[in-house]
Amino acid sequence: MLMLLFSALIAMLPSSTSRVSDYATAYQKAQTEDKPLMVIVSAKWCPACQTLKNTTIKEMEASGELDEVSVAVVDHDADPKLAGELMRGGSIPQIIVFTKANSGGWKRSQLTGFQSRGPVRNLIRSAVSAVRRG
Repeated sequence: MLMLLFSALIAMLPSSTSRVSDYATAYQKAQTEDKPLMVIVSAKWCPACQTLKNTTIKEMEASGELDEVSVAVVDHDADPKLAGELMRGGSIPQIIVFTKANSGGWKRSQLTGFQSRGPVRNLIRSAVSAVRRG
């Protein structure tokens, strides 16, 4: 019984190896490490957003599929100005990937709505390939 309680407590602790950051930290990491920046715009009240973060993103994080991107989560309600600047259209969740362009700016790609691992994986692969060709 004690072991079960201990396991439950450990599972509730935040992961110190989490690759998901706030926007400023993820942006800085993308700049310094020359990685694409993946931003997930979501809201706490949005079931699709929570499912995306708690299934697709957590599974991809655990499997190492997010190692080559810098990941940020922006809460639409907590930071509406930043969310508004990032989003195209009003639907959430949005997964936006920014890749440095040869011109010095950023190229933007986006998925809207709940996504399984396949489309997110393809979005990341495309961005990483662009960086390598860069």
